[in-house]
Amino acid sequence: MPNLITLLRILVVPFFFSTLLYYTPERDYLRVWAFWLFLAGSLTDALDGFMARVRHEISQLGKFLDPLADKLLLLSGYIGILFANGFPVTPPLWIVVTIVFRDIVILGGLGVLFIANTPIEVKPNLLGKFTTGFQMATMLSLLLVLPISEWLWLITVALTIISGMCYVIREMQRLTHIV
Repeated sequence: MPNLITLLRILVVPFFFSTLLYYTPERDYLRVWAFWLFLAGSLTDALDGFMARVRHEISQLGKFLDPLADKLLLLSGYIGILFANGFPVTPPLWIVVTIVFRDIVILGGLGVLFIANTPIEVKPNLLGKFTTGFQMATMLSLLLVLPISEWLWLITVALTIISGMCYVIREMQRLTHIV
């Protein structure tokens, strides 16, 4: 059941992304739809993890799909807002690039481990979960056009950089112990 909930989050992504791409100030209802779709997707992130732990249904597939679903939802949101036509509040390009770049580095690192035939362990840490939570909160504040959005995206980008560095350092240390 938790993996089905995660798949639902992945299925929300194209609809969420489309509402952002088709947004114009004249069609502000699309921003509201985007908010509800993103909120639903964000809530499934908490729900699938809770259900997996409570029902003892933690699986290798779930350990892979859950962070993938998070990244798809978040990246589609930040990239979608960046390209939305006349979105009320848009983070600066460097913030979106930082968020996207961190995920590319993490995914690229997983690719290197895979090519090196090294066992891959998708182990999110508390800082990574905290960063994801702030990225989601920032996206919700942008969709709601809240005045605190600018402060949130600054905190989010700092957490994104720090957590990205922690992931890289951890995996480099693990790789040197394996080799």
